[in-house]
Amino acid sequence: MGDYAFGGSSSNESVDLLMNYNAHPFVAITGNKEGYITPIEQKADWIVPVLFDIYDELGSERISYLKSLPAEISLQIEEVSIRVCHNLPNVKVFTVVDRLKREKNYPNREALAELAIDMENDIFIFGHHHLFMDETINDKRFICASSVGMPLNGDPRAQYMILDINKGNIITTKQFVEYDRLELVEDFKRKGYFEKYDNWSMNTLVTMLTAHNYIGTQDLRK
Repeated sequence: MGDYAFGGSSSNESVDLLMNYNAHPFVAITGNKEGYITPIEQKADWIVPVLFDIYDELGSERISYLKSLPAEISLQIEEVSIRVCHNLPNVKVFTVVDRLKREKNYPNREALAELAIDMENDIFIFGHHHLFMDETINDKRFICASSVGMPLNGDPRAQYMILDINKGNIITTKQFVEYDRLELVEDFKRKGYFEKYDNWSMNTLVTMLTAHNYIGTQDLRK
């Protein structure tokens, strides 16, 4: 679903997994984080300084791979047509109730119903919002697969979704995986992020450790 790099820890390792994985067929698309690459290369003044460091850490081969990924993909599995992209364009798919504790947010069924009118595919799979969604509206299905690296629903475990299609039956199963989150802190220490990028480091780490959004919500905590 995209956003493999520039989010915090393990950008190199995440991209290496994609580049070298060959056990099963898979598809990968870009996210908005990969959209930072061009402005970083153009040295845009709005880029957060740590992203220049992460870009340098990634190196040219990984950057070239990320640039090669498509923005979206259409798939056909059995008789089911699927569109995969990072985020639905110009559609607020969640109704925002709480920017900090996003588990309180809920699907915007009215907006999804509008999208379903002209939707050619049977299923729309996306990420971006770091929350789970599985909604069927007007016979169209909208699936948000949450986030492996930074879920925002109050549960800090890595999260993803399995989609099983069998003879036209479509079943989704939420998956939760524990991991050593303190290793995130050690990784930030090794890279010197606390010394160089204090606010970014603390906001990013607290978000990853709590699964609540402390990035860009400073106004809620004053």
